[in-house]
Amino acid sequence: MMKLTNQESKLKWLLLLFLAIALFILALFTGQTSLNMIVIGLAIYIYKYGNPILFKEYDEKRKKQLEESRVVHEAVQETLQSKKLFKKNKEDV
Repeated sequence: MMKLTNQESKLKWLLLLFLAIALFILALFTGQTSLNMIVIGLAIYIYKYGNPILFKEYDEKRKKQLEESRVVHEAVQETLQSKKLFKKNKEDV
């Protein structure tokens, strides 16, 4: 089996995603619950294996933002716990 390039792999997962959306809309209008079960299975498959390929850049950006906010949160907590922010120096009075 040939190894897919990044763009080909993204295209494959996008096509599967649009197929799942189209099947969901079809199942919604026709009221077929069996088709909904197929869509749910396809969605789980796409989420498990396609998500890292489709949303790699977004996930990396989000992880970086979360790490930065965690560092800021820890610094704020440390400052509040030490109470240095609210104490006045005797020299300032």
